[in-house]
Amino acid sequence: MKRILCLLLIILVCAAFAPPAHADGAVTLKIDDTNVYDGMDKSYQDGYVPRVSNGYATLVLPLIATGDISGNVITATPNLGDASSSPFVFKNYQKTIALNDNAVGGGGTVSSYLVRFDFELKSGRVNGVYPVTTDISAQTADGESVQRSFTSYVTITDGKNPNAPDKTPAPAHQPKIIISGYTIDPDPVVAGGEFTATVTLKNTSDKKAVYNAFVTVSCDSPNFELKNESSIIPLGKIAKDGTVDIEISYKTDLETPAQRYNITLMMEYDNSDAATLSSQGTVQVEVTQPLNVQMDKPRIPESVNAGDTMSLSFQVMNMGRSKVYNARIEISAPGLLPTKTAFIGDIEAGTAAQGKMDIFVGMKSMTEGYKGEDKYGPTSGKITLIYEDEEGRPYTQEMDIFTMINEPVIGQVSAKPEEKPDKESQWWISLLIGGAAIAAITVILVSRGKRKQNEDI
Repeated sequence: MKRILCLLLIILVCAAFAPPAHADGAVTLKIDDTNVYDGMDKSYQDGYVPRVSNGYATLVLPLIATGDISGNVITATPNLGDASSSPFVFKNYQKTIALNDNAVGGGGTVSSYLVRFDFELKSGRVNGVYPVTTDISAQTADGESVQRSFTSYVTITDGKNPNAPDKTPAPAHQPKIIISGYTIDPDPVVAGGEFTATVTLKNTSDKKAVYNAFVTVSCDSPNFELKNESSIIPLGKIAKDGTVDIEISYKTDLETPAQRYNITLMMEYDNSDAATLSSQGTVQVEVTQPLNVQMDKPRIPESVNAGDTMSLSFQVMNMGRSKVYNARIEISAPGLLPTKTAFIGDIEAGTAAQGKMDIFVGMKSMTEGYKGEDKYGPTSGKITLIYEDEEGRPYTQEMDIFTMINEPVIGQVSAKPEEKPDKESQWWISLLIGGAAIAAITVILVSRGKRKQNEDI
């Protein structure tokens, strides 16, 4: 008997000192199931169901915390299920709810977190019961995470009967939206720059319009930044055989490799029976790296003598990220006659290449198209660098040149033994002497021919 009394005494002492519920620090959220809030027809304990009217489903979820919530705010995120079969229009419904004194039926207020969602319903929704799970997250005053999920059931009765037989057979031809054309401005796009794609979308059906159409835009390159406010572009209704133009703007960064990229357009729309249809198209965009080619200006003497030949050296540097092709240099100035174009060839990115050109100095009047009367004196013109990108598009750079062409220098006669002339710089004298000799022989032959002709007469 004494043992039993001691045991009862121990139980009473333990009960007296037992901590109250949740004294271990655990905080949770529960539904206030006894009160009726705005937007509710019944309390939860009396069988509350979300209200459906005027194309919206209203879900009310009043929550009470069993302890202190950090900042007195919670985050509610609804899960609407599978987008293809759900009756709801999908968008971002997540919201943050603060603790408030909320009015309840019968008068008075309750301190609670009042979660309310107004879900827009699809026009082609099907009758049925659809679960909606609301995920709640918060933190306690001690920084502990609080996570709860509550499932509600939305009953749709104003939509299509899933068991009703089709009143009309499915149409043999469904409308379809396609990309009928597009332009890119500028084209090609230079890496680091912006561009706009103007796309024409066409409803190919000549019998049916499409409704509630919209386009979702995406690109296969992380180097493209969309400049539109949203990647979703609404189109609304497109009449039968109708078209609509949309503009899509992107910015590329300098690291964008030179190649073609795809912008994908996913079109979704309803037909006249409110059945959702979809189609897809692609816009191609060509991106090139900016070319940055520099040429060192060659050293040209301030004055040169007619009859001389000078050799010019050129260095061309490819400072860009893309290879350049068929680089060559031309020169154009009265009296400066290049023997040929200085061909340099292809230049890899980040490298330099050299070229040479021999130029014969003649009289300015020897240059084709020269209209002046002076043979010697100051002359000016251009050195032109020409190169191509990988698509064969030509680019040019020009720099000005200037020099003074002097009359040819002929050596003076002296008593000293005749020195052998420099063949490299005075070869034109031999040409002049030879030309004079040929002219004299030609005159003699012509005179003899005329005398013989007179004698024969």
